[in-house]
Amino acid sequence: MTFVIAIHPDDYTNPSRQRHDDASSPRWSQYLEDAGCTVRWVDVYSPQILNDLAGCDAFMWRWAHFWGMYRLAHRLLPVIENELGLLVYPDQKTCWHYDDKASQFFLMLAAGIRTPETWVFFSAERAHQWAAQETYPVVHKLTTGAGSTNVSLVTSENEAHRLIDRLFKVGCFELAEAKERVIPFRDRVSNAMKMLRGGQSTGLIPQTGDFFHKGMIYFQKFIPNNNCDIRVTVIGNRAFAFRRMNRENDFRASGSGHIAFSPSDVPLDAVQAAFDATRRLGCQSLAFDILMDQDQAPVIVEISYTYASWAIHDCPGHWEQNDDAPSSRLKWVDGPMWPERAQIDVVLSQLRNRRHASSQRP
Repeated sequence: MTFVIAIHPDDYTNPSRQRHDDASSPRWSQYLEDAGCTVRWVDVYSPQILNDLAGCDAFMWRWAHFWGMYRLAHRLLPVIENELGLLVYPDQKTCWHYDDKASQFFLMLAAGIRTPETWVFFSAERAHQWAAQETYPVVHKLTTGAGSTNVSLVTSENEAHRLIDRLFKVGCFELAEAKERVIPFRDRVSNAMKMLRGGQSTGLIPQTGDFFHKGMIYFQKFIPNNNCDIRVTVIGNRAFAFRRMNRENDFRASGSGHIAFSPSDVPLDAVQAAFDATRRLGCQSLAFDILMDQDQAPVIVEISYTYASWAIHDCPGHWEQNDDAPSSRLKWVDGPMWPERAQIDVVLSQLRNRRHASSQRP
């Protein structure tokens, strides 16, 4: 079967880490062409984007949490999937909750997926009441942010009350701003004028995003005795996993850059938990941040539909689970693989199933 696949190009390669190529679309294109498909390059920022998708079977775009891409993705992708009827990667089940920790918590809670105890407040009064009776430390997170940039350990009731006041009365773009200083209104106006003139701002909007946090606060139970987290990435029936070691004298692992790829050190219970959660949520692919609780059972802390390609490729192999039954045996497969190949396998399998189902209709 041949298909026409539209792709918007992406490249999030960090210039400071040149060997770590982080662009999915070129590999997507190559794998699709090798499979006999036709690739159509499109531009999601074009006013003609919907017309440009005419005649396509699927659309692929690896959108990120920075440069305001989420604004467009949240408006455009549901239309392409639900109104145009194209198969989309990532589809809505896979990505609607991306970079939104509160949404992820509610989703996993509803799906019966084991997570650390979490408190999300939309009322300052209720948050203060909780803070007055809680046992510390607890983890505080802004609902968006990657690499642990918006994550901190709250060690006292007074610190919790200060954060609650800041998040409900003033708001912030980044956690460092919430914890360290308040940007005066005069400086906010000055920064805005500098940005309009093309100059440099002094901290009004961070370079990684533009989401303003106000009117909500998020706390999570601190799980001690973890010197790392376990990152398991499920793509279809494949799972890639490694451990991310904590920063020195810190409880945070994400973004530390200290990765241990040995599969023998990855708890298979964590791999199985990731497979089970992906199946339960009906997602094409998900990356899971997993900790081990005091009973050495895996708890899923956060999820993300996208991830750094090079880290997946650096894994020495992956696990496969070909049976839908949760108890099915995990099979280890040696050798590196680009995640884009596995993603294309998922997309092509879904397209074949769609075409077969269509052919069976009277």
